[in-house]
Amino acid sequence: MSSHWNYRILAKRLSGEVQYGIYEVHYENDIPIACTENIITPLSFNSDIEDHVESLTWQLDAMKLACAKPILDYDRFPQEYLPYYRKKKLLAIEELIK
Repeated sequence: MSSHWNYRILAKRLSGEVQYGIYEVHYENDIPIACTENIITPLSFNSDIEDHVESLTWQLDAMKLACAKPILDYDRFPQEYLPYYRKKKLLAIEELIK
């Protein structure tokens, strides 16, 4: 079983409005299973000033990648996405065994 994470934009309903933010999304076998409760803020605690800049630059670059992906619905996460990803995984397996 493989697991990984990335940043994604999620839409969250708050007091009748929709708030868009970048969240950390965790996957098991390419199926989204969890996301952070709150919006992610780039942050670095490294001791060397160049490490701070490198760490923050890496985080911002990874967050920019989220902008090229579909926006996910926080209130329906991950239930809304499980059937889609399971079907996608099954199709990939069928392609392998052809």
